[in-house]
Amino acid sequence: MPARILDGKAVAAELRAELLSRVVALRERGTHPKLVVVFVGEDEASLAYVQTLERTGERLGIAVEVALLPHSAQVDAVRERLAAFDGDASVHGVMLQQPLPEHLDIRSIADAIPQRKDVDGAHPANEGSLAFGNNTLFVPATPAAVMLLLQRSPHWPLRGRTAVMIGRSPVVGAPVALLMLAQDASVTILHKGSRDLQPYVRMADVVVTATGVPGLIRGEHLAPGATVIDVGTTLVDGHLVGDVDYESAVKIAGAITPVPGGVGPVTNVALLRNVVIAAERSA
Repeated sequence: MPARILDGKAVAAELRAELLSRVVALRERGTHPKLVVVFVGEDEASLAYVQTLERTGERLGIAVEVALLPHSAQVDAVRERLAAFDGDASVHGVMLQQPLPEHLDIRSIADAIPQRKDVDGAHPANEGSLAFGNNTLFVPATPAAVMLLLQRSPHWPLRGRTAVMIGRSPVVGAPVALLMLAQDASVTILHKGSRDLQPYVRMADVVVTATGVPGLIRGEHLAPGATVIDVGTTLVDGHLVGDVDYESAVKIAGAITPVPGGVGPVTNVALLRNVVIAAERSA
């Protein structure tokens, strides 16, 4: 049987319909959801992402404002700009766009993000709550998207499932692993320093990969019927490809996300959903 395609565009459409009704209810009560993205530098990929957020926000009635800082901005300037939005009642979500310029370290800045408006879950307190699996205010957008797609897979619920997370970044890999653990999966974390991906991948019910290494996982690496969530995105000869060799994996997997059209569309809406949650709490 060919794999079930976990269509991120369809999931995003469902979420947008839900959010639209929630935004209408907020606006009727006089609350106009607003996200501010603090953007340092001129990274083209980041700019494209933010422009997509702006377009999606406009469709949903969520204002998305970009606060630009020059590439040369230092830590104190970024922290000051972030902290300034804490007392602004018209702003419900604040996000620091990453990656940052090389001279800036997210660890020296993240605690300046207003915690109750930290819609991308980057504040250390929110990260700590996620690690404890208890009452984090906001789940980061990409990990949230992964979990929303897993909920539509044949391996949901995850309780008792064997899962592998390939990649350990604090933005995707580590949070996804923690979220799967919170659902009582048995989770193995692999990464570029791992000696070998096998036998772990072949034993897994669920494989999530976020490495940016095209073709890292092929069909023969997977257990028949496995659920595969491909977060990786790399531009190869003008085409966006994932970590998974889709053509071979789709013949073996039970469910799989395409690239593009899988995790990406859901990520954008997951972030804006957090903005709506923050606005509902403030209202």
